[in-house]
Amino acid sequence: MPTVKTPLAVSSEVFKPILIRAVVALIFGLTTVFVAEPGLLWMKVALALYLVFSGSAMWEYLRRDPVPEAMRAPLSMAAAAWMLGVAVLLFLGSPAAVGAAAAVALVAGGAAELTAWARHRQEFIPARDQLWTGLVGLGSGLGLALGALQGLDPHGQLGIVGGGALIVGVLLAVSGLGFHHEVRRDRGSARGL
Repeated sequence: MPTVKTPLAVSSEVFKPILIRAVVALIFGLTTVFVAEPGLLWMKVALALYLVFSGSAMWEYLRRDPVPEAMRAPLSMAAAAWMLGVAVLLFLGSPAAVGAAAAVALVAGGAAELTAWARHRQEFIPARDQLWTGLVGLGSGLGLALGALQGLDPHGQLGIVGGGALIVGVLLAVSGLGFHHEVRRDRGSARGL
């Protein structure tokens, strides 16, 4: 079975927002590793920034012309779930409640990404990333929900989400850099390099 190549026009449009989301996830994931004793305020701010910037990167991705119109609805729902999660978690006063709100946002976002993958993976090569980002989002959300129910402290809860963020960050960095490499290789070929 021949491999399907991503058209250069698609690669040149999608690599930047994919890399932005990767960087956001990696920065968040690394902060959860290096901040040893986060309090409730740190937990709220860190989760809020992660969800807001992830949602913003998703909306930037959705604005790109090659993204199929029908795929924009589920991915918009993912970004909206993350943003709504922020609006809720900022007003909560316990680590368990903040974790539960973030968990719902991550599960809803992961399910929406899996929907986008299931419907559009054949016609739009970058949609194949949504399988992994959706599964990791869903898994992180479910793990966070269990951790919140068991009374994990902010460090433990952030560790669950941060681990998922690191996985998403690495996956999207590989994807985005692959698309970027296609664009650079084509430009080099066009110049006779």
